[in-house]
Amino acid sequence: MIVGLLNTGVTALVIFFLMYAKFNLYAANAIGYVVGIIFSFVVNSVFTFNSKLSLGKLSKFVATCGIAYIINLIPLKLILFFFPEYTVFAQLVGMAFYTVTGFILNRFWVMK
Repeated sequence: MIVGLLNTGVTALVIFFLMYAKFNLYAANAIGYVVGIIFSFVVNSVFTFNSKLSLGKLSKFVATCGIAYIINLIPLKLILFFFPEYTVFAQLVGMAFYTVTGFILNRFWVMK
């Protein structure tokens, strides 16, 4: 749980910093998740799942992150469609969907 919170914190920090720096909302989101993916793979492999780093697992991990990222975009876009001024809230909800999806796929597919 601590690793997940740290990863979410790193991802959020990058996203919100870039939003503050006037990056496009979706560019900030994508860059934040790339940074989070790199951080997450290393930390989850070592601490959360006690798994060895490998190229095969990295491939599955990247695929998992892609799936989770698409899942993240669904609530993000829906919230912004109905409430365009709720950008921070939309990012937080998207992150929650990403985190849950990523954990489930990592637990039962990538790091098993």
